[in-house]
Amino acid sequence: MRAHMFGVVLVGLVLMGGNCSRARVESMNEMNAGVELAQMKRFSEAAESLEKAGAIDPTNHQAYFNLAIVQVELRSFSAAREALERAIVAKPDMAGYHEKLGTVLMELEDWKGAQAALTKALELDSSLFKAHFKLGRCSEELEDSQSALYQYTDAIKTGPRFLPSYSALGRLYADLRYPDQAAQVLSEGLKVAMPGTEEEANIHHLLGTVYQQQRKYDEAIAEFQAALGIVPGMGDALFSLGWTYALQGNDEEAKRYLDKYVMMAGTDAPEHYVKAARDRLAELRTESP
Repeated sequence: MRAHMFGVVLVGLVLMGGNCSRARVESMNEMNAGVELAQMKRFSEAAESLEKAGAIDPTNHQAYFNLAIVQVELRSFSAAREALERAIVAKPDMAGYHEKLGTVLMELEDWKGAQAALTKALELDSSLFKAHFKLGRCSEELEDSQSALYQYTDAIKTGPRFLPSYSALGRLYADLRYPDQAAQVLSEGLKVAMPGTEEEANIHHLLGTVYQQQRKYDEAIAEFQAALGIVPGMGDALFSLGWTYALQGNDEEAKRYLDKYVMMAGTDAPEHYVKAARDRLAELRTESP
């Protein structure tokens, strides 16, 4: 766990203010002990210390926030939600607390609750681009595609270097059968992608799928090749490239890449993709003279 994820408050610095109660000092001491335990990945012990810090001083919102982070590490999302709700009672104007609550509620698949928490976070700080992105995801889960389009767009406007927003918006446009808009968004994403990263490869792949839908097979193949140039074993790109070659009528290249996909497909590969690849390979071999 990285240290910066936890709000460490040194008691010495707090005492310099001159207005600290004994309870606050004890609470800060207990909280700092909990943070140190968390940094050592002793999360269960950390949770105990942070719980104690909150019990000693219920106004210590940082103790509850750090407790929530620890509970997330422990995959105890209901406990994380409760800790964040306490932090918000103690400090309701902290946008980050509302955003974190929204994130935890997404893990609990409480999409409406997450939507409300993220909306509140953005009311307090409209520059939180990841909150816009997460709101887009909530809107999709709630089958409100129009709101999702708006939120992903706002995520790009407020965080223009956050690549997942481009991927999500481009994919959604493609799903809604707006391929020109999808291609435009994904092309813009490539301009800000860090070269040679998996994120850049994913955007190349998504753009290739859009071109494939438009039957622009040469452009699609170029994008899939670009993705594989960055991540040579990228399963989605291998499958898509082989499939596009088959659509184009280039049977030899189709067999080459679909074979490679089937060979490299692990247990996490979608079964329907593996089956589709094998079925297509069988057809291509039957069709071969």
